[in-house]
Amino acid sequence: MIGAIKQQARDLFAELDRVDWPSKEKVLTSTWTVVIVSVFVGVYLWAVDWVFTKGFAALWLKTR
Repeated sequence: MIGAIKQQARDLFAELDRVDWPSKEKVLTSTWTVVIVSVFVGVYLWAVDWVFTKGFAALWLKTR
């Protein structure tokens, strides 16, 4: 049982040595890209929601 756990740990560390880790610059660039796109999509969805809300409110008031 202990031997199997030790073998799994060795295999894990061997696999982690083979991982191609990204550089700090690439991580920061990707992070900023995600933040900017998220803000843009959030603002876009807010604007579309606002337009629909005002449009439906105007239609609702006209039909009353």
